[in-house]
Amino acid sequence: MPSSKGYEASWPLILLLCIATATPGLSQNTNSTDLLPGLVPDCAFPCLANALQQGGCGIADLADCVCTDIPLQANVSACVQLSCPFNDQVEVGRVSNNLCIDYPKESRSGQVRVTGTASAAITFTIVALRCVARLMRTKRLWWDDWMAVIATVSQRTLGHNVQAIGARMLSQSLRFCSQPQLVLRSRMFYATQMLYVLIQVSAKGSLLAFYARVFTSRKFRLWTWITVGFLVGHGAIFLGLVIFQCRPIASIWDRNLEPKCINLPALGYAGAITSIVEDIVILILPIPELLKLQLNRGKKIALLLMFSIGSFACVTSMIRLKYIVDFGNTLDAAWDNVYVVIWSIIELSCALICASLPALRPLLQMIPGVLSSTKASTFKGPSSRSGPGHRGSLPPRSASARAFKELPDLPVERSQGHPDKRMSKRGTYPDADYSSRDEEFEMHSVTKESVTCVSITGHFDPRVG
Repeated sequence: MPSSKGYEASWPLILLLCIATATPGLSQNTNSTDLLPGLVPDCAFPCLANALQQGGCGIADLADCVCTDIPLQANVSACVQLSCPFNDQVEVGRVSNNLCIDYPKESRSGQVRVTGTASAAITFTIVALRCVARLMRTKRLWWDDWMAVIATVSQRTLGHNVQAIGARMLSQSLRFCSQPQLVLRSRMFYATQMLYVLIQVSAKGSLLAFYARVFTSRKFRLWTWITVGFLVGHGAIFLGLVIFQCRPIASIWDRNLEPKCINLPALGYAGAITSIVEDIVILILPIPELLKLQLNRGKKIALLLMFSIGSFACVTSMIRLKYIVDFGNTLDAAWDNVYVVIWSIIELSCALICASLPALRPLLQMIPGVLSSTKASTFKGPSSRSGPGHRGSLPPRSASARAFKELPDLPVERSQGHPDKRMSKRGTYPDADYSSRDEEFEMHSVTKESVTCVSITGHFDPRVG
């Protein structure tokens, strides 16, 4: 049984054979279907004959009748794909290309190219700034940063593959490809499917790793690691299903082999729905911690912005699901796959951007008036001579002074005593750098950050320690 995913062309065009072989002596009243036997594969003849009769196409205006009637072409394409083996589909495509060579169709490859280039540029910039901000603060990258870097590099590879096959696979203007070209594009698309799963897991894993490092609540961390386990398990299962979607694997790109494939549309639906559920969980996971924060108006606006971007990442997954459903009901893969690819690119970019925005706080604080409405207390080392009532002063070479420095993105813990006091103990936060310094110290409250949270700069009372 021929695969319904065979080569998709604008197929009623076999007619083109008729035109190419028709002699000048043929009457304009000659029935176009009289020319089909022997000129097209036998399996395609019923499809073409019915289409020509229904469209009322004659020899005199055959090309104009066929090449401008998109519904007629779609009907013939579906019929040929369901009726003919792959090699015969390619032959029909060759006829189609010759017949309608003067009737170019709209191409969507440009849309894919623009989307891929813009998304890659924005994502690379945000992740690069994330790394710069982290190095400024801690002098090294954490494992959540490395996951974001890996996802970004993988996304660039995916974008390169998509753009490379865009002109061949994502455009109806190309009605015919040689078999080697078809094999190449199928292999590249197969690799792209695997990259998509890896990037999705890496991007979301980066954000969850950020949560686990920043928030110290035992209950919160438990739920975070449960979510990580679900994410990794889901990714491993779907990656395996993508890799072994057909047996033998070579049948994915060699349509002459007789494949035994899983239900690919169902796999796409399940993957998209699972991704949406993960997006929602990741979005609401830090809300209980965020509700503990007291924010001024500026920080509330920034918090709202972060939430909006996180919501948009979830919305892109929903839009992608809509196009996956549409794609599952069509045989015109070359045309209808475009929006699935575009929204997959946007979805991955949003996931990476949302995972990186909270880490940009140190850079944003360098901009006057941005995330810096609360000033930090400062004190000097041995040269500090503040009065006894001056908040933030510290005796020279205090042990507490040596225990504090500008801390990297850590959560705040309130003491049970005076509300202005903040407590910190060496060893409580393994990610912090507690090395001593003689130069001026700037006291920052330990921060709570997430994909939807802007951290607060507050005051330490260094005498509490």
